[in-house]
Amino acid sequence: MSPAAVLTATMPVYLTMLAGALARKFGWLKKESDAGIMTLAVRLLFPCLAVERIVGNPALKNGLQVLLASALGFGLVVVAMFLCYWIAPLLGLKRGEGARTFALCTSFQNYGFVAIPVTEALFGKPLVGVLFTYTLGVEIAMWTAGVGLLTGFGKAPWRHAINPPVLSILAALALHYSGVGVYIPTMLHSLMGQLGACAVPLCVILIGASIMDLIGAERFAWGTAISSAVLRQLVLPWTFLLAGVLLPLGTEMKQILAVQAAMPAAVFTMVLTRHYGGHPPTAMLVIVATTIASIFTAPFAIGFALRWFGV
Repeated sequence: MSPAAVLTATMPVYLTMLAGALARKFGWLKKESDAGIMTLAVRLLFPCLAVERIVGNPALKNGLQVLLASALGFGLVVVAMFLCYWIAPLLGLKRGEGARTFALCTSFQNYGFVAIPVTEALFGKPLVGVLFTYTLGVEIAMWTAGVGLLTGFGKAPWRHAINPPVLSILAALALHYSGVGVYIPTMLHSLMGQLGACAVPLCVILIGASIMDLIGAERFAWGTAISSAVLRQLVLPWTFLLAGVLLPLGTEMKQILAVQAAMPAAVFTMVLTRHYGGHPPTAMLVIVATTIASIFTAPFAIGFALRWFGV
């Protein structure tokens, strides 16, 4: 797949993000509405999307691949997190001054509302269902290893790993493998599809608005920003590439890894940083720097990964 084809698939996502940033700048999208929009997306729209894309999906016939995808989602970000935490002191970051936040934010790539439209544009709707099985592992890693890094593993609120996105994916997989999905009325399936389709553009707009809030909020430390972009966009992708070559993965899972390897830092890590005693200025630098860098690197990174995997 050529970089031009990948660019055609990725640029609408970044332009939608830009629309959200401009909406915030011009006052069309107020901060007060963010919590309500996110609650609607997480508790209603995302579960509908998960059910619609998972139940009856022919790409999810192999249950072993589903388990492997979830394990990969967990394992790759945990490996990345401890690698980044080991590197942080070499960059002058110390515990209590951004080291843990740097490791958290740099290691967790965007696995949701930026990755979903890119995956669908490149490979079609069925692969989004496969992406959700990978997402399951990342979500669990975020609320266990990720938050544990900030708070201490004995204090991590592991119960939050059982959240609406995780429950909706598990429920959808249960419906899919039990065969109950065939009894879901077509009208209800269509309704869930329409509601779920609202989740992606709405949340991408919100991500753009959130990034606009971060820009200029703190002094821009170029060393930290550049280091995070190099790690997230150039170094850590090799863990995805090696996993795709060394493990017995199907074509669909290799396509997921190709997209995930190119993603910037997840914006939601800023929420965790603020809530669990992290270092918000460092989170801001990582999120803004990796997002800007990914605009230029993602098309080439995805194309390279697909050629590397031979798919």
